[in-house]
Amino acid sequence: MNIYGRTQQSDSELRILSETIVVADSSSLRELASFLYRCADAIEEEGEPWEYAHFESAEAVSQQLVVFNANVVSAEGFPENSE
Repeated sequence: MNIYGRTQQSDSELRILSETIVVADSSSLRELASFLYRCADAIEEEGEPWEYAHFESAEAVSQQLVVFNANVVSAEGFPENSE
C-alpha cells in the first residue's frame, strides 16, 4: 500500500506521503471505515474492472480521498480520467 497526496495550495504531482494524520470524530471515522470496506469488497468481487472510487463525505467541506485498485495502477502512474 502506498499513500499519495498533494498540497492544498497546488495541483502539483502526486507524491508518496511518509505520514498521514487524520483528525476526525468517531462518526466521520466510521463513515471512512465503511467506505474503505466497500472498496475492499468491490476489489475482491470485481477484480481489475474496478479501478477507483471517490469518498463522498457528508461534511460540507472535506478533502478528496480516492481509493485505487492496486492491480490497475501501473509503474507509470494512475489511469487517466481518475479525478
